[in-house]
Amino acid sequence: SIQVTHIQADATQRAVLDGLSIPTMDNVIVLASDAPDDPQVADARTVVILLHVRDIVDASGASVGIVSEMLDARNRDLAAITRADDFIVSDRLVGLLMVQLAENPELDIVFDDLFAPEGSEITVRPAGDYVELGVMVAFNTVIASALGRGETAIGYRIAAEADDAGRDHGIVLNPDRSAPVAFAPDDRIIVLAPS
Repeated sequence: SIQVTHIQADATQRAVLDGLSIPTMDNVIVLASDAPDDPQVADARTVVILLHVRDIVDASGASVGIVSEMLDARNRDLAAITRADDFIVSDRLVGLLMVQLAENPELDIVFDDLFAPEGSEITVRPAGDYVELGVMVAFNTVIASALGRGETAIGYRIAAEADDAGRDHGIVLNPDRSAPVAFAPDDRIIVLAPS
């Protein structure tokens, strides 16, 4: 079961965040504030919160996943300085989805499955579940292994590059299927899997 607690406070204040026991959490999601008149102000608030959260997590030595929502795609570099694990640009995502559907209406079935609560999900799983670690393999081998589990491999994340914004934090989507790669114990395979 999931427990939800609601606290009304200014999340940009460090004292508020210190009182939330963030290091004991598995994941933190920072959503953009309700400031639709000025997305820059909303994104600046998000970055302040992210910097505080990252500092709290780093000081504790805990491993907490951090995801943020940015309203303006141009602020991607700001999200990168906080070393958030991922970020979402909500308006841009919706726009890209609409363009895909306009150009390829047959994708509606795919998106319906992806966005339905009972549909498939995009998730990450340990690389060692698919291939032998430390051995150079082509991504085709990962794809074949995932298919054997009823999943579709669409990419991977190299843990050693997680802090490198220039290398997309180690995330590689739709990789060259024949290019060799060796996975380490903390690396992950990104798959589309039944929920």
